[in-house]
Amino acid sequence: MKKAKYVLMLLGISALCALHSTAAAAEFKSASECAVGARVTDRQNKSGVVVAVDGTLCKVKLDESGKTESKIFWMLRGAGASAQSNDRLVPGTYPCYSLAGGTLNYAFIDIHILSASAYSDKAGAKGNYRIESSGKIVFESGPLAPANAKLLAGPRIGLNMNGGNFFNTSCSLKK
Repeated sequence: MKKAKYVLMLLGISALCALHSTAAAAEFKSASECAVGARVTDRQNKSGVVVAVDGTLCKVKLDESGKTESKIFWMLRGAGASAQSNDRLVPGTYPCYSLAGGTLNYAFIDIHILSASAYSDKAGAKGNYRIESSGKIVFESGPLAPANAKLLAGPRIGLNMNGGNFFNTSCSLKK
């Protein structure tokens, strides 16, 4: 009897932790958050259920089409969770990695966040930025001014040059 109560208590605590982490988090921060049976939503707000996990890829059966698509874990969030990250950029170095051909490669770009409004690149060229309430990062000046950027969970900086919603370059705070 005691063992059964203990197991139920642990299950309840696990469920509360899962609910809290789903509600407070934006996109997943690690592949371990992508679990078979979990309800998820992608960056295009398509929801579904994780049916398989293969390393960093989550295979999601989409509600709308019934098709199964592979998504990288950081492109997903728990269903019902906000797409917005509550993370903040803190001063430090953010090395950048790009996804090409299914492989994550160092992009030879480091963004140095100097303050809440200033940054520099690897070569030391400086510029200013601001973060809009939508999470969009606007590089107002400096070497990254042409880039489209967004604050992602982690905190991470998502970058692309085409203005789309897929950020093929991701820069995470070096720890």
